[in-house]
Amino acid sequence: MKYRRYLRSVIFLSVLSISFGQVLYAQYPSKIPSGVSHLKFDVIAGKDSLYTAKDQHGNTWIKGYIPSAMDDGMQLVFRIPSSQHTDYIFYADQGKGFVQLVPNINIVGQKIQSRYPLYFFQSAAREYYLNLKHVPVRGIDVEVSRPTAFLHQETVALILNNLYYGLSLMAIVFNIVLYRIFKDRRFILYSMLQLSLLLIFFYEDGMFYFLSRGVFYMKHYLVWNIAVCATLAGLFAYHFLDLKNNMPHFRRWARPFIAGIFGSVLLYTLTEILFFRYLASVFFYLFPGICLYQAIRMFRKDVYARFLLVPFGVIILISAFYTFHKYFEWPLLSFFDMHVVRLTHIMGIVGISFILVYKVKTIQDENEMYRESLDSHLHVLETLKKAHTELLKNGNGNEANHPRQEIIAELRSQYDLTERELEVLRCIQERWSNQEIAEKLCISLSTTKYHVGNLYFKLDVKNRKEAQQVIQQL
Repeated sequence: MKYRRYLRSVIFLSVLSISFGQVLYAQYPSKIPSGVSHLKFDVIAGKDSLYTAKDQHGNTWIKGYIPSAMDDGMQLVFRIPSSQHTDYIFYADQGKGFVQLVPNINIVGQKIQSRYPLYFFQSAAREYYLNLKHVPVRGIDVEVSRPTAFLHQETVALILNNLYYGLSLMAIVFNIVLYRIFKDRRFILYSMLQLSLLLIFFYEDGMFYFLSRGVFYMKHYLVWNIAVCATLAGLFAYHFLDLKNNMPHFRRWARPFIAGIFGSVLLYTLTEILFFRYLASVFFYLFPGICLYQAIRMFRKDVYARFLLVPFGVIILISAFYTFHKYFEWPLLSFFDMHVVRLTHIMGIVGISFILVYKVKTIQDENEMYRESLDSHLHVLETLKKAHTELLKNGNGNEANHPRQEIIAELRSQYDLTERELEVLRCIQERWSNQEIAEKLCISLSTTKYHVGNLYFKLDVKNRKEAQQVIQQL
């Protein structure tokens, strides 16, 4: 009984404190600092309804105007749909001068979750003010709408975002499964690349802000994640196209490029100097761009270069246009917004995923071709085996002068080896490395490792030395 009374008292005091807090907010709102309305505001490039100025403390202020079609005293919704502009103060005139409004409080005073700071208000004046503190105004965009229009727009945006997240997660899981099957690093690199891109869009869509109820905010999260994404894109292109022969010095010059990417990002994080941000953007596109240049050179002779170049190149190109528009406010590039980047990326996910499936199918078809070739020679090999057995019975042969074809027949029959596995076994007998075997047989390093693993399993050995002993015992 005492426990229940205590619980009811706590609930009552909590409700009373919340209600009292709302009354305090309604009666004593923070007013806009005096003199802000008299600052000299200059129009923001490309934003006809937004003006900016700085006060004596170095704070950045923005004055905006409500569209005339909404200037009728009805309820409005304001937000800046950007995860990079969440720390600001919004002032509106609700009949008693410009006062600071509390974000994420709806019309009836309830706390709501939103992807970005959201303000519900009823303005008595056309203008409103934003205090961005020391945050630059580049790339800023604002939205003022009716609650019903905002709800419709937000519903459509969430549906499209969830569709993109679903496709991205499916591509990640799909490539992880392929990596588990084929042990090829290209699949795991592509999975990591997709995850990095997914986290970029997840942050830009305000989902971290939404899930953390407005707590999560990392000022430089985006630029660091883009650095990781650019590095993974370059490494994926290099390994996908097997550029080791065409770019023998890749490791030597890739390290300074990667150091340049993360070094410029670190300098920008520490100093907030835009030059380092622009320098980082150059490295972002230059590193994977060099690998794409090699793909262009291989365009005619390598089908995979053609398949990779189109979707991968379009993604980089559209992303570059979006970056230029975001940081340089070029009106000609206003078409390349986040929706276009997302659509391009979805098309890239589908395109590159089909490319990987095609490559896997090609490897399987190649193995099937070798299997059929071995079956066609099976009869001949069995004949040679019988001849070898007869020679041993008659005393005309010994272990030192076995004919090469007879040894091959014995290996093929006893251990059920394929033609490709026999070729790899001959190379092991010659004490060649996996890389030398791959170059000799014109196959990839991962395919070579796959055949070597099958040989160890079929011969019941653990290393190359034991495999050589099996041959010597025939």
